[in-house]
Amino acid sequence: MSDASIKVMQLLDELEDILETASKVPFSDKAIVDSEEISQIISDIRLSMPKDIQQAQWVKDEQDRIINEAKAEYDKVIVAAKKQAEYLVETDVIKREAEKRAGAVIAEAESHGRYMKLRSYEYIDKMLYDMQNEIAKLATDYIQPMNDHFTEMLNGINTQVNSNRQEMRDMAERIQSREAASDDRYASYGEDEE
Repeated sequence: MSDASIKVMQLLDELEDILETASKVPFSDKAIVDSEEISQIISDIRLSMPKDIQQAQWVKDEQDRIINEAKAEYDKVIVAAKKQAEYLVETDVIKREAEKRAGAVIAEAESHGRYMKLRSYEYIDKMLYDMQNEIAKLATDYIQPMNDHFTEMLNGINTQVNSNRQEMRDMAERIQSREAASDDRYASYGEDEE
């Protein structure tokens, strides 16, 4: 387990300790905690998370940069082709030749532009695929254990609450039994006097 993982688990244990030792609100399952302390621990957890999650913005910026470079290259070739075409249109023969060459240059530029776009999309797709794998690994390594831990903690709390409820029911039944027994004694006492 990495140092970041250990730090996150320690912070979660600290958070759990705060919740377990917090003052309870009478007649409820709510606890009173220091919101600043909880906020600081959450902030520390965020800072301790692996850097892979922070790569999402970098991948987006990289995608924009590659697409902009491809577009700039495409525009540059188109401008160069148009300038060359305008220069060569002095006579009909030159004009026809220029049109032919300009068409070839434009076709080549469009082909090159498509190639650059495809390459950039492939690169971005690979980056996103790698990031997706890292996120899945994070979910397996960090989120699932945290979820299991919280589920276990909540199940323990729920068991305790059920136990408390049962204890209250037992106490209520004992009180009702005593009252019924007391009522029977008073009723029989009244009959004895008659």
